[in-house]
Amino acid sequence: MRRVQYDRYGGPAEMHFGEFDLPLLGRNQVRVAVRAAAINPFDWKLRQGAMKLFMNRSFPKGMGTDFAGVVEAVGNDVTTVRVGDEVFGTMDFKKSGAFAEQVTLDANLVAKKPPQLSFAEAACLPIPAMTAWAAVIDQARARPGSSIFVNGCAGAVGSFAVQLAIAHGARVAGTSGPTSMASASAAGVQPIFAYSNKSAYLNGEKFDAVFDTLGTLGVGDGLSMLKPDGVFVDINPTAPRLIRGMVSRRYKLAFATMGIKHLSAIAETAYKGALRPAVGVEARFEDALTMLTKAELGPRLSGKVVLLMKT
Repeated sequence: MRRVQYDRYGGPAEMHFGEFDLPLLGRNQVRVAVRAAAINPFDWKLRQGAMKLFMNRSFPKGMGTDFAGVVEAVGNDVTTVRVGDEVFGTMDFKKSGAFAEQVTLDANLVAKKPPQLSFAEAACLPIPAMTAWAAVIDQARARPGSSIFVNGCAGAVGSFAVQLAIAHGARVAGTSGPTSMASASAAGVQPIFAYSNKSAYLNGEKFDAVFDTLGTLGVGDGLSMLKPDGVFVDINPTAPRLIRGMVSRRYKLAFATMGIKHLSAIAETAYKGALRPAVGVEARFEDALTMLTKAELGPRLSGKVVLLMKT
């Protein structure tokens, strides 16, 4: 099987195509023929060594976490999906390798693909949607009548946060870049502020939750925007932010891994049409190294970059 992999931690030059033997299928695992795989910043951060303290020391390591495809085989104890099912899912980051022709992973890391979504759209769901769910539903507790401010409401995580919050009855305000303000407004964000208009949103209304998707809103600023029982939700826990947040019970962390248990609920929400991914660029699997490098080093692209496999 062919996949994108690397032999040591480092920059884009470490990536290459390599041959890889899939592990034997476990009793609770599935094997999936990948049809599409979405690129996330997390993928190159892993290659850079951001999580190497949690990784084993063996190389080569595969790249890619989020994918969609067709089930080719199931373990003896798997009951949630069958051979031939169209699914989407995410790989355990310690066993990354979704930029590949096939993957083997635990069955609880896949869910049935909503039929109205393409493989490319479904591949865009897992990490961003799981992160948004953990932040907006689990930590911010979006509900009818609540108000949530999303810093970076037009990005991959931010746009899902907006959709999930609105689907659960919350009202959403937020910030975005100038080129995304119209689309964010159309998605239901109101009011919406430019990043540069900081004084307007810092000195405006108070919210039940503030969700910083970008790590650019100071913890003190975020806390100042809250109602007395509000929470500031962070997905960019640098050491200074953690230290600042530790002194407040209103500072909460959210990670994609916290949302894995909600993968089926994410699929159901997408099935109902309340969660729609935005594909920015579709590229051939053969162009994976070029597209990964562009996504990592180039100017920010609108929408997700998705690698498509030959069928």
